[in-house]
Amino acid sequence: MFNKFLNHIEEWLIAALIATATGVVFVAVLHRYGTSLSIDTAKWAIAHGLPWAAVPLRAIYDWLSSFDLSSAQELCIYMFIWMAKFGAAYGVRTGIHVGVDVFVARMAPAKAKKVILFGLGLGALFTGVIAGFGADFVHGVYQAGTRSSDLEAPMWIVYLAIPLGSSLMCFRFLQVAWHFLRKGELPHHDVGHVEGVDGVAVPAPSTPSFTGGARMSVFLILLPLAIAGLAFASKLGLVQLNGGLRTSLVFALLISLMLTSMPISIALGLTVLTFMSTLTEVPIASVAMKLFTGIENFEIMAIPFFILAGNFLTHGGVARRMIKFATSLVGHWHGGLGLAAVLACALFAAVSGSSPATVVAIGSVVMPAMVAQGFPARFGAGVVTTSGALGILIPPSIAMVLYAVSTNSSVGKLFIAGIVPGIILATMLGLTTWYRARKFGYPRMPRSTGTERLKAFRESAWGLLLIVIVIGGIYTGIFTPTEAAAMSAVYAFFIAVFVYKDMRLKDVPRVLLSSANMSAMLLYIITNAVLFSFVMANENIPQAMADWMVARGFGWVAFLLIVNVLLLVAGNVMEPSSIILIMAPILFPVAMKLGIDPIHFGILITVNMEVGMCHPPVGLNLYVASGIARMGITELTVAVWPWLLTMLVFLGIVTYVPALSLFLPRLLGM
Repeated sequence: MFNKFLNHIEEWLIAALIATATGVVFVAVLHRYGTSLSIDTAKWAIAHGLPWAAVPLRAIYDWLSSFDLSSAQELCIYMFIWMAKFGAAYGVRTGIHVGVDVFVARMAPAKAKKVILFGLGLGALFTGVIAGFGADFVHGVYQAGTRSSDLEAPMWIVYLAIPLGSSLMCFRFLQVAWHFLRKGELPHHDVGHVEGVDGVAVPAPSTPSFTGGARMSVFLILLPLAIAGLAFASKLGLVQLNGGLRTSLVFALLISLMLTSMPISIALGLTVLTFMSTLTEVPIASVAMKLFTGIENFEIMAIPFFILAGNFLTHGGVARRMIKFATSLVGHWHGGLGLAAVLACALFAAVSGSSPATVVAIGSVVMPAMVAQGFPARFGAGVVTTSGALGILIPPSIAMVLYAVSTNSSVGKLFIAGIVPGIILATMLGLTTWYRARKFGYPRMPRSTGTERLKAFRESAWGLLLIVIVIGGIYTGIFTPTEAAAMSAVYAFFIAVFVYKDMRLKDVPRVLLSSANMSAMLLYIITNAVLFSFVMANENIPQAMADWMVARGFGWVAFLLIVNVLLLVAGNVMEPSSIILIMAPILFPVAMKLGIDPIHFGILITVNMEVGMCHPPVGLNLYVASGIARMGITELTVAVWPWLLTMLVFLGIVTYVPALSLFLPRLLGM
């Protein structure tokens, strides 16, 4: 009974927080423009001899001005911090936290069990320690009587999210470990599942066992313990470690912890705790403060809003209408429905910000239709798997927000910079589709009439308008990226429920909970990645890397080649958000020292993430498309190669032709 009660409180809290925060930003934006518009219109009416019209407008202005919403942004940030801390605990219960399970997944269950329990135990240890630090920190803030700047709320209440959320997370780790020990079952979350599209089963990776599973399990457990032991030996003066060895120790510990399949966020946090306890003089109590300030950033709030908007939009209606519109435009060419899939993916990418969401939304409609028309299943799966990756290149893009947060770059510039590369990649994927369809004689559709195209456009216009709201709003300065994300979430809810009516009101809490769950997982990675970046900066590691490369004559050409290889290799074992949050803060200072534009560098990293989502063993798009096409991962991997090669060619072009990324921002004076 206690567990059920705790579960309900946890779920309703995080769903209510994401809904309320979205509403707060939406109302604040309406209030800002309602106030300015009413007074400006009143002045215009008086200037044009219409004083009677100015009276009600001034009354509206006076009424709106009576509400002080200056603290809305601060309130929103604090609500999201509470959502992140409690949502992270919910994520442990639902199994949404991502980890590197390449080795553990290949071991026999009995051998893997030891490693998994080791990882869960360390997760409980880390969150328990953070709960203790957080409690001490909150006590100090309470005694100081500190209040927030805008809300003037007691800060100890705000910071209370750290010990409470960490304590609940610790409890969840212990609960999962106990259940796994007794039943051998772990909570499983289909990372490819997008709320609102049911009936798409995403298969788990199927891999053979290592013959040396027993030795591997012992090695994976002892390796991080040995590295941590070396760090403590250094603290005790038993061994001497110079700067290079200290740096190597940090990365070795992080990699060894990640290989146990524990959540990447926990691996980051444990690495920082170990390093700060042994190899630095930085007070370890400052960790609690960093866990709060790490996501005390209004731009980060765009991530949950875009996830929420994408989940509302994926309810079939928007995607289905975009596919119909795309088909009316290009369906009569060779491989018409395949070309329509590419175009529909590009259009849906411009409103969703997520690649898996794009694959599910478009693929669940197009792929069965292509098979019914006579296309080979491999052809349709290859088209949708790779074209769906446009979801993180064509703005809005969650990957770009993560890069911007990691490097303190402009989200707005990144969004605008992604438009031209996104169009070019969509064109290249379309040409590959057309060429193969023409070569193998795949079906074409009848040419649509002008009336049919106009009708298809009208039906999809509500969804297409979201592109104008997000990109137009950001470029014209009407909205900040976070405000644009919140407006898109409210707009997506409105058209899904009241315009297209593909979603019922009773389904909204489920979508809110799913969005909060995914958002909290990403925010928790961000929190611990900020800690890791703090250690890197404190040790001057990125700057030392930059100096080393410059001293050895590495130019920007060689550096970008190394970056591409490094990111493509990382894409074999990690998912995009983790790669960006770990690698971007390390590589960014080197890129700046070599004179590489930060926006161009961000687009390059995003394209690398696109490629990583389309190849095994952890390519999310592969597993999503596999569930839709009912096709094995090996077969699907073969199917995507023509389009994957096209993406690799495009990666080379976008790497060494910066103008592709920078042309539009410069043209628009950004």
